Amino acid sequence: MVKQNEEVMIQYQQTQQQLQTIMMQKEQYRMQLSEIEKALEDLKKTKSEEIFKVSGTILIKSDKKTVIGNLEEQKETFDVRMKTYDKQENMLRDKLMGIQKKLMPQA
Repeated sequence: MVKQNEEVMIQYQQTQQQLQTIMMQKEQYRMQLSEIEKALEDLKKTKSEEIFKVSGTILIKSDKKTVIGNLEEQKETFDVRMKTYDKQENMLRDKLMGIQKKLMPQA
C-alpha cells in the first residue's frame, strides 16, 4: 500500500510539473499574441503603404498588406496553439484532481 501511494505521489508531482510547463508556454504565447495584435492594430491605423519590418537584426522595407497578411497568419496559428494549451491545461487539472482523490484517506 505504501509503495502504491509513493507511485501515486510521483504521478501527482509529474502531472503538476507538466501543468506548470504548459502554463508557462501558454503565457509566452499569450505575450507574443498580444504583441501581434498590437502590431496589427498599429499597422491598420497607419496611412503609409510602405513600412519596415524587423528581420533578425535588420529592417526590411515591405508593403503594408503583406505584413498584415503575415501577422494575421501568425495570429491564427497562435490562437490555435492557445486553444490546444487550454485543452491540455484542463486535461492536466482534471488528472490532478483524480490523483488527489486517490491520495486522500478513505473515510
